[in-house]
Amino acid sequence: MKIEGKVVRVFPSDTNTDEIIAGKYKYDELDLNKLARHTFESLDTHFYDDCKRLKDPILVAGANFGCGSSREQAPQVLKACGISCVIADSFARIFYRNGFNIGLPLVECESMSNNVTRGEMLNVDFGKGVIRSENQNAEYHFKPIPQFMQELLAKGGLMQYLDARGGFTD
Repeated sequence: MKIEGKVVRVFPSDTNTDEIIAGKYKYDELDLNKLARHTFESLDTHFYDDCKRLKDPILVAGANFGCGSSREQAPQVLKACGISCVIADSFARIFYRNGFNIGLPLVECESMSNNVTRGEMLNVDFGKGVIRSENQNAEYHFKPIPQFMQELLAKGGLMQYLDARGGFTD
């Protein structure tokens, strides 16, 4: 599996789920496409619109991205914004699992947030564990995503994966 897209934003370490989507919207809006309009609004009021202007935008962040609550709407609104991949130095564990469960590709690549800038074109090869920056003509390596996790992504998430396999079996 491969993704090519431009970096829409680079967020700092410890960007939390409340910054991704404020809890105040969690109960008022169930439509993820409407909820997505509020993504990162406390940090960046143009985030949603900028994502929609790009083909396959990529979000880059520092360490511990998605920390805070286990709010599953956080990865869901990123996907609804059109984010094709999140690359971070590291992820909060619950956010990481929630991302794969909904089919949002997440890549841990140490120091990536210090090496790329907004607008940079990246090619991500999940099988080889390589991110190529077209702007810098540079490669960054990460531990390849296990085949099973790539299958989850290819099917669109855990539920779609299980549906394709005939449901849950022991």
